[in-house]
Amino acid sequence: MRNGQDICWHCCNENRVDRKCPSECRYSLQETENFQINTKVDSIHENNDLLEKLMEKWILASQEIFNGKIPIEMAETKEGKKQIMNFLNQLQVSSFVPLSYLKERLSLIDLKVDTQEINYEDIAEIYLNKIIEQDWEGTISFLSGKSNEYRDNYIKRISSNKIIKKLTGHELISSALSQDKKQALVYFEVNNKYDMTIVFKKTEGNWKITAKFFGKPELFNGENEANQQVAILLSKNELSKAFELLGKYSAIYVDSADLQYYLGLYYMFCKKEEKAEIHLLNSIEIDPFFLEAKGLYATVLLHKQQLEKAKLLYLEVIQSNPKDIKSLNNLASIYIEEGDKNKARYLLERCLKIDPNFEYARKNMEKIIES
Repeated sequence: MRNGQDICWHCCNENRVDRKCPSECRYSLQETENFQINTKVDSIHENNDLLEKLMEKWILASQEIFNGKIPIEMAETKEGKKQIMNFLNQLQVSSFVPLSYLKERLSLIDLKVDTQEINYEDIAEIYLNKIIEQDWEGTISFLSGKSNEYRDNYIKRISSNKIIKKLTGHELISSALSQDKKQALVYFEVNNKYDMTIVFKKTEGNWKITAKFFGKPELFNGENEANQQVAILLSKNELSKAFELLGKYSAIYVDSADLQYYLGLYYMFCKKEEKAEIHLLNSIEIDPFFLEAKGLYATVLLHKQQLEKAKLLYLEVIQSNPKDIKSLNNLASIYIEEGDKNKARYLLERCLKIDPNFEYARKNMEKIIES
């Protein structure tokens, strides 16, 4: 029934609990026991909803194990509750089965149930609710690798997105877990109009959001191809074509550090450094370990005579990549301007040892010698 039909999992669950769906449908429910299910589900939420509906049917029907008695009626007496408790305690039920539903529905106060830990689907929904409330600060704790240094830029970037700032509702469609169970995708329909997928990574036992994009989960692997297409066009100096793709892809992959970097590079080529600065800062905020973006952003700051900020960024780049000759030379330029020739000479010597033909470093060295 669900195959090839535009039917949501809520409606599918309503229909398949009667176990009369066509067997050729992979979502049909097969005979099971002990609240285990044999069917296909597309999310944890769908699974739990289905189990709760099966439990509801169970408590409202006469059960052979109780000599034809109905659990909901049995639960009205102390003896009846005891019988139900004894039956449930004998079952080997998976921790993924939400027995808390039976506990609450039948008022089984003494029933011991496993506490279900918060999962990536729950986190995704809480995160989207924070966005709906426009509690931008409140979204940060769900994210991976957000440092205090770039908080303001993150808030400015996310709150200025045309779709995100007008988010009013969401419906969970499906989720997927990687084979190593360290990465997950959660797919939503937002505002009854747009597809959105949230990407998770498990770090030190906790699920953290690493990115989100507008589209179905199938687009997850498309970001690398998008980056390659843009990089090729920029390398060929086909700027108008590159800009067209950048507009298209950056609207989809809103948390792509690479695409923000390429936008910054594009504007540098066009000699529009103010716009380049915005996108390069976005790139670093999304990925604080993106050395190329950090180095280019430092160069923009250098041109604006924001020497202290530029100096710190170049030092960070060099610390991570001691052979970055551009950063070595540019940092040396700052020291020359500040009159610290010894530090400048040291950096330039390192630079020319790596590449003796690097013209900019040679010219800077000549400045020091001549002065």
